[in-house]
Amino acid sequence: MAITDVACAVLGMHDMPIAKRKKANRFPTTSKKTPAKRSKVVLKAAVASLPAKPAKTPSKKDLIARRNEYAAKFFPYIEKVARRLARRLPAHVEIDDLISSGVIGLMEAAERFDPSRVDRFEAFAEFRIRGAMLDDLRSRDTLSRDMRRLSNELRDATRRLEAQLGRTPDQEEIAKRLGVGVEELYARQQKLSGSSVVGIDDAGPDLLERTGDHTAIDPFEQASKHEMTDRLVSGIGHLPEKMQQVLSLYYCDNLNLKEIGAVLGVTESRVCQIHGEATRRLRDSLSEISSEAAA
Repeated sequence: MAITDVACAVLGMHDMPIAKRKKANRFPTTSKKTPAKRSKVVLKAAVASLPAKPAKTPSKKDLIARRNEYAAKFFPYIEKVARRLARRLPAHVEIDDLISSGVIGLMEAAERFDPSRVDRFEAFAEFRIRGAMLDDLRSRDTLSRDMRRLSNELRDATRRLEAQLGRTPDQEEIAKRLGVGVEELYARQQKLSGSSVVGIDDAGPDLLERTGDHTAIDPFEQASKHEMTDRLVSGIGHLPEKMQQVLSLYYCDNLNLKEIGAVLGVTESRVCQIHGEATRRLRDSLSEISSEAAA
């Protein structure tokens, strides 16, 4: 089969008469594209149909530079997100705590941002910053999700009734707003009362006295007692040997003055003098501690 016949078979002109086949093979006279231009168009189409080359993966150095650039540029954006979120949070939540957790979200957003997939960094960063703030709030929340839901429902119902009535609503009105009975409302409030958050400034000056362990030993008293004991031991060590013997026999062995005199070979009156002199010296040594503490 000739090359012409193969081309005709591909183009569907094999069954045409030769005269029509020759006429079909001719290019229309109205076309302005030459064979060279047609080849160029076909080549462009073929090149366009080729699979695109994969994007070049940025190096670690480029990623760090881009992260630092985004973090420095959009750091003020954290406070904007924090203040917007704080409007829906209780009053005890500090803005600074939200900003601190938002910094972590901004750093994560700067590391994971891909300009080829997301056009605006602000939208991507806001999602990450807000998510980091909410995660931090949940980790520090003392209530479970169900308890938090009950708290929010009770707070929202009270606020709506205050705005509607212009005064503080009573328990029956709040219960009716929530669609529960008064006893059920009391039960919910009782559950939430043990988990309320109170600031230190609002707790009163006697907070430590009310919350302290009264059965525990006073640290100041314990430290003072240890210091006095150490000073007493040191003072006894500096006494003459005879005085140390008298004190040991009197306080450790529980001997009376007469028995101590028999052991040491002295009279009872002499033992009394030695004991009196020893206690005087020790009293003078301990009095120095009181004067130092008062100073």
